[in-house]
Amino acid sequence: MDQSQKQALGALQPFIHLANSSTTHSARFIANIITNATSAPNTFIFAELLETQAVQSLALPDTPEEYQSYLKLLEIFAWGSWEEYHATPNLPALSEAQALKLRLLSLLTLSTTHNPLTYPIVMKSLSLKDHVELESLVTKAIYSSLITARLSPTTTPPTINVISVASLRDVRPQAIDGMISILTEWHERCQKAVEGIEAEINTIKADAAKRRAMEKDRAYRFEKSEGGWHGDDDKEGEGGSGSKESRPRKSLSKEGSLGGTAANAARRLFGGGSSSKGNKREFHATGGYSGNGQDSMEVDPSTLPRSMKVKLEAQNVC
Repeated sequence: MDQSQKQALGALQPFIHLANSSTTHSARFIANIITNATSAPNTFIFAELLETQAVQSLALPDTPEEYQSYLKLLEIFAWGSWEEYHATPNLPALSEAQALKLRLLSLLTLSTTHNPLTYPIVMKSLSLKDHVELESLVTKAIYSSLITARLSPTTTPPTINVISVASLRDVRPQAIDGMISILTEWHERCQKAVEGIEAEINTIKADAAKRRAMEKDRAYRFEKSEGGWHGDDDKEGEGGSGSKESRPRKSLSKEGSLGGTAANAARRLFGGGSSSKGNKREFHATGGYSGNGQDSMEVDPSTLPRSMKVKLEAQNVC
């Protein structure tokens, strides 16, 4: 509830108190309450006064006819308009204060139902004679905080540019069912929108969880690869060959090792050979090799390497 509504309700409270103070008030007394309430400068909402038992008693058959119309007059001030007042017969005459009040209330309704709100529309709806009366009424509404607007008299047609309107009109009872239907439809649309948003949020969360799991798995594999892990297993000894340390390593044979290769070369160079029978060859001091049943090969000692010469000299000494 905004400040204007609080102020309007506060201004109406004395009249509500008078109407509820006794149940034996005469119809004339209730009519006077209605007249004073609709003439007060700060009263703009009348639903609470209209709902009191004293005011509703004016609709009883035993109420004098001259006072029954005051109930309809209060209804027009609550949710009606200036045009409706003039279209309804047998209503009480309005004082100057009541006429100004009803025009101001009707201006609120026009401001919400017409866009743009032109001078001709307002003058016709409120029975205003000229632009001066119209601009005076709009200025009064602005200073009473009923509307926020700007006058544009030089445009074609002249326009009242309404920015905001105070919520100071009561709801007509016949319009409540329509409002409930509109609000129900709006609620259903909002509910569907919320469900769609929640479904989208759940999808985003699920995708984020999958991405986190994939990133965690990549980080785990990266750490394992840095530590020498080359397989696809996540744990050592489970469903695979295990870690690098658990794999069997190939051993090098004596012949395939570096030492074995060097030994073979030395045997070939210095006369060693295979221990197989029939293939043994000996190196003689005469500078040649001899074998079993094979011709010896003569070698010129001067062409031998230094290491061979040292060996030959050692054999000659022996």
